[in-house]
Amino acid sequence: MKKNLKSKISNLKSSDGFTLVELIMAMSIFVILVSIAVGGFINILRNQRLAIALMSVNDNMSLSMEQMAREIRTGYNFIKISDEEFQFVNANNRIVWYRLSKGAIERVTENASLEKNPQKITADNVKIVKFNVGICGRNLDPNLILDSCGIGGSAYPPRITLSFTITSAEPDIERLKIFTNIQTTISSRILI
Repeated sequence: MKKNLKSKISNLKSSDGFTLVELIMAMSIFVILVSIAVGGFINILRNQRLAIALMSVNDNMSLSMEQMAREIRTGYNFIKISDEEFQFVNANNRIVWYRLSKGAIERVTENASLEKNPQKITADNVKIVKFNVGICGRNLDPNLILDSCGIGGSAYPPRITLSFTITSAEPDIERLKIFTNIQTTISSRILI
């Protein structure tokens, strides 16, 4: 019985064990597979963070555009100063300017002492790369000439088209050059 046990132990050692080379190869394959999985997981988390940042930019810009649209709808006497700036008279009979300044949209009004008070209306995470204003239709003041809208454009109340090219102020998104174009057209409610 002792001989039988000894032969079983010697057979077990020689045929069922791992060599050092086999062990190193198995560990190397395991490390490679784990590093690929971890790299993929990190990439997924990074892409999710970028997607959330872009959704936040779109939400914040939509809110800023809605704020502008509410004031424009009740305004009159629109004047395009440049592609990136226009002015009009709001419902409170105050002159208001909207303009692009340092990657943000500013709303500028005059106070009682005729000083201009700029207020940034876009969020800090929004960076506006391009802002275009198009105005067409007919103003209340016949001396204010608007850009042509095409056939019959001057017979209608003013229509203001705002076009934005936006991105996130986050450095990763700026580096990747991911931009979103947003455009809206607002018609003044003051009829002639």
